[in-house]
Amino acid sequence: MILINGTSRQTFLFPADVATTSTFYGDFGRILRYLPHIQLVKAYRPDQFRVMYHTLELNVYRVRIICDLQVRYNETTQTLHVTPLFDKPPVRSEVTVNSLTAQGYFTSQSVFRAHGEQTSVDYGINLEARLPKPFGLMLMPDRVTQQIAQNITEWRVHEISGGFIKRSIQEYREQALRSPAEVERTARAELCPVVAGPRPRQPR
Repeated sequence: MILINGTSRQTFLFPADVATTSTFYGDFGRILRYLPHIQLVKAYRPDQFRVMYHTLELNVYRVRIICDLQVRYNETTQTLHVTPLFDKPPVRSEVTVNSLTAQGYFTSQSVFRAHGEQTSVDYGINLEARLPKPFGLMLMPDRVTQQIAQNITEWRVHEISGGFIKRSIQEYREQALRSPAEVERTARAELCPVVAGPRPRQPR
């Protein structure tokens, strides 16, 4: 097995007050699409989700890590917590010649602080999992495989964090330029496939 644990922490300014910022990021089912490499698999409830981390590494291996999440906002500390949800059945670890799938654990924390007319956001994320060793790497020493996997994970987690910050700020600015009616229509269009459409297939 390969143990991976990637962490990223960044502080950035969001162009709105704390109340608006916390409401924007608190709509987690919607802002999931701003996270690079993260796809929504299922919404159990408005504050509980199953997501999939999906990447192609070394141009060969498809890595799928399934994470169950619980979202909670603490108004006293003005902190949005995303923590693992443990009451759902984990996926079974699988490995093929060019893919691997495993259960993982995704955590994030966003602390909102007033900064003039803007909000300072202290944003941190963590992804960890135990992955089966790919067949093509069986002859490679475990410590070498572990280091390669860890380096890739750290790079990907920083990529997720930076991409999320950039995409979410850009979306908010574009949303602020649209009329309320346009924003409502867009939100309904995004929600319809989840609410009324077919249920997402479980990843294999």
